[in-house]
Amino acid sequence: MSKIFFIRHGQASFGKGNYDVLSPLGKKQSYLLGKYFVRRNIVFDAIYRGTLTRHLETEEEIKRAFYECNMFFPKPTQMTSLNEYDSYSILTALVPELIAEEIVNEKDLQNIYTDRKSFQRVFEATMLRWVSGKYNAKISSWCNFVENVYAAISEIMQKDGRGKVVAVITSGGPISVAIQRALALSDENAMRITWQIKNASFTRFKCTTDSLMLESFNEVPHLEESEVELVSYR
Repeated sequence: MSKIFFIRHGQASFGKGNYDVLSPLGKKQSYLLGKYFVRRNIVFDAIYRGTLTRHLETEEEIKRAFYECNMFFPKPTQMTSLNEYDSYSILTALVPELIAEEIVNEKDLQNIYTDRKSFQRVFEATMLRWVSGKYNAKISSWCNFVENVYAAISEIMQKDGRGKVVAVITSGGPISVAIQRALALSDENAMRITWQIKNASFTRFKCTTDSLMLESFNEVPHLEESEVELVSYR
């Protein structure tokens, strides 16, 4: 049996020109996560990550903590199927339908990138509609996203499902799908879990080559130790 740490990337650059880079806080969160693993003598046999910049930068900060202590850190395997769904395309496609149905209002839409509550209302309504499959827009479906993440998890389990310690650096969406697989959750509940996953948190699973079991969820001991508030969700 192996242990898999699913790691969400550090805080990205919400509301900035390019979301897909870590903020200064996101880099600090990721580095502290690396230091936590070092202190606990958690050494990884294999690393997998998505191909997004925020995944790479999270990996680099964790690796920096390992290298500072001359600890082994394996070369990561990149997998596009560990990338987050394209929320921008989903919002662009589905928000007009939600406005027409008066589920989303224009004021929230105008403030979507300046007011976090407005963003959350628009984002949640849109993602739940996407998960339901009840829309007219031609976009990649939630079901396709889940299938791709399942395939990535199965590949990891087949390669490293026996006696290994594995890290998977990814985003909230793939982590929630892994939990969905382990607990047989509904699609809507899997999406709702996504919104609770903290930046630079880890969720632990045990696995064999054909079975995945949830051990813990959304841990951030490395951030809770600080006297300064370091926990974030976006």
